Amino acid sequence: MRADVPVGCYLSGGLDSSMISAIIRNNTNHSMETFSIAFDDPDFDESSYQKQMAELLRTEHHTVNISSSLIGQVFPEVIWHCEIPVLRTSPGPMYLLSKLVHENQFKVVLTGEGADEFLAGYDIFKEDRIRRFWAQEPDSKKRKLLFGKIYQDIQGLSQTNPGFLTAFFGQSLLETGCPEYSHLLRWHNTMRTRRFFSDNMRQAVPNWDQGLEAKGEALSIPYPSDFMQWHPLHRAQYLEITIFLSQYLLSSQGDRMTMANAVEGRYPFLDYRVVEFCNNLPPNFKLRGLTEKYLLKRLARQWIPAEIWKRPKKPYRAPIQECFFAEASDAQNYVDELLSPAQIQATGYFNPDAVGHLIHKAKRGLKLSETDNMALVGIISTQLTHQLFISDFRIPRPLSDDENIKICTR
Repeated sequence: MRADVPVGCYLSGGLDSSMISAIIRNNTNHSMETFSIAFDDPDFDESSYQKQMAELLRTEHHTVNISSSLIGQVFPEVIWHCEIPVLRTSPGPMYLLSKLVHENQFKVVLTGEGADEFLAGYDIFKEDRIRRFWAQEPDSKKRKLLFGKIYQDIQGLSQTNPGFLTAFFGQSLLETGCPEYSHLLRWHNTMRTRRFFSDNMRQAVPNWDQGLEAKGEALSIPYPSDFMQWHPLHRAQYLEITIFLSQYLLSSQGDRMTMANAVEGRYPFLDYRVVEFCNNLPPNFKLRGLTEKYLLKRLARQWIPAEIWKRPKKPYRAPIQECFFAEASDAQNYVDELLSPAQIQATGYFNPDAVGHLIHKAKRGLKLSETDNMALVGIISTQLTHQLFISDFRIPRPLSDDENIKICTR
């Protein structure tokens, strides 16, 4: 909270940001203003929980309303600030949220990143635990039913054919001694997007499809020397923190989106003393059975309502297919241009026929799978990166003296 300017707080309606807001509101004399995202799509919206917390804490609350069309509209700006391709549209709403912060004359916000990684809040940690439990008795018909309790945020997964779920989660089931065991299925699933690469791209990255088979040798992951002596949960956390948190969450979705609007993001859960404390906790203080962030939830009882801390974890997500191909999408023109066979052929990263098939499917309104949605964002963002920084790179004009004076006097 130390700053020469007012400090705001993101309020997602989940456990982490609610805890930060509650602790500040109850232990300091700071006036509190909170900022949230409200999605038009109910599958992604958590605004009811946000309003509940804001009313409880008596904060001055601000909300930015996000439609799929708006995400598609600002996506080129998002990639300009990311400077690299991404596989999700989630940075888009975060960009618009930091813009709301800036418009309300705030330059610093607190946010809850890090709690899920260091206190085991993600379903991938539960998946690892269930798979290891199932692997002890691979013929068990009951143990694999536990998969129905995870990934509730993925539409339709719980209604998926049980045989498919068994086949999917049963891949490499008995390879529990593999360092990447917790992430094998995620990486294997994402590798399906390789079918969109051009022949030249495949030749340029010769080892790109050998990572799983080489069990990490081609992945260049900097494992500590005693890594395999760690508890399986701690190994899974290390992978998530080393790869996802640092390379994407705190960069593309975090700092680059806040600083795009001259806002500084601060992360209480990533204070080095909090990180050290969490890393010394026994595994069951973080993931007890299938209850994530167990210790944090115990603490939350004195600060926030049961409706907040008891509700299942809902990861922050944003729509994808609708952002670019809905009838009202403002992105349609630039997407059609970027993904035209001529442009795909010109950049050389992807196979025009494979991309064309994906686009045809999306335009027909057929629901894309999670993997195809990620591929779609990856293709669009790669084409945008090429256009913005290679084929049509333009240095932004310098501010005039009058513009500089206005900024300095605000």
